[in-house]
Amino acid sequence: MKKVLPIIIVIAVLLIIGKIIMSGEASELEKNIIRSVKQGNYYAALEDAEDIEFKGEKMSKKVSRLIEDLKLYGAAQKEMEKYSEMNLGKVKTILDEMNGNYKDYDIFEADIEKLKEKVETLEEYGNEGLEVAKEVGALIEDGEIEEARGKINEYMADERYEYMPESLQSTFYDYMLQINFR
Repeated sequence: MKKVLPIIIVIAVLLIIGKIIMSGEASELEKNIIRSVKQGNYYAALEDAEDIEFKGEKMSKKVSRLIEDLKLYGAAQKEMEKYSEMNLGKVKTILDEMNGNYKDYDIFEADIEKLKEKVETLEEYGNEGLEVAKEVGALIEDGEIEEARGKINEYMADERYEYMPESLQSTFYDYMLQINFR
């Protein structure tokens, strides 16, 4: 019994040391995730993350936080695809929830910054649209139909118009109807 106890202790210590060493190494899937993000292939990175979860493996904190940012970026992109039904406030909130781990990856950081800039310009354009709508309403009341039509056409010609809320688009549509029936 005295000879078996040290052997059991040695085996237990070796197993513990092996577990510690193995947990410190990034798995091949984690390396693939990082490689995919560096290449801008976020979908592949998320698929590898699902594989890790499916296998029951644990991810390093760094990769786990990166995956959180990827999921949030995907959610923001999905919200942007709703065009006139999208909620810019929701997109901004999603982007603000990001933990900043994306900043270690140039392409990912550039994509997020581009999305943030797009949200900002859409917000500015929407505010501009409210002002244009007020101006157009006043121009129509004053009988300045051609100037009102020009302002509407100029505003609607911008590619950002398709992202504007339906309420604002309806306002411009109503003004166009008023103009056309005068």
